[in-house]
Amino acid sequence: MSYTDRSKATMRMSNIINATSGPQELLRQGGINDAISTLRNFHKIALSEASRAREIEDDVITQLNGLRNDLNQKIKEIRGLSGDFRSNVDKERESTRRMVESLKSACAHLASDSAGALGKSDPYIIRLGVERQVEKQMNEETYLHQVCGMRS
Repeated sequence: MSYTDRSKATMRMSNIINATSGPQELLRQGGINDAISTLRNFHKIALSEASRAREIEDDVITQLNGLRNDLNQKIKEIRGLSGDFRSNVDKERESTRRMVESLKSACAHLASDSAGALGKSDPYIIRLGVERQVEKQMNEETYLHQVCGMRS
């Protein structure tokens, strides 16, 4: 039950009890009239607490909604930044590893058969490709370090 509903129900009960008066024949104190005054006091306090609880709830909900909006905005900003941290370092390292393996294989093949070093399998040509690949890898790693350094 929400605080608003509880407050309305308490207000109705309070109005009914306040409008009720005991018969004159009953004792003014120490009898049934004490129950009515006790109920009046109880409902007065309950109404006050329900009103205070509603005010607190309104304040807290307003603040929490503001915090939720701020949090959603920060999440959007972080998602926007995530592209800045993407890098191809792993891909470049793997390409460098493959090219170095290819160079090693070409050198081994050249050592066993000196006539087989023609075209794409020439170790000199492969070494030029390895140098170009290592430079690409270094550029990618440098970029990643620069981006991370700017964010700190």
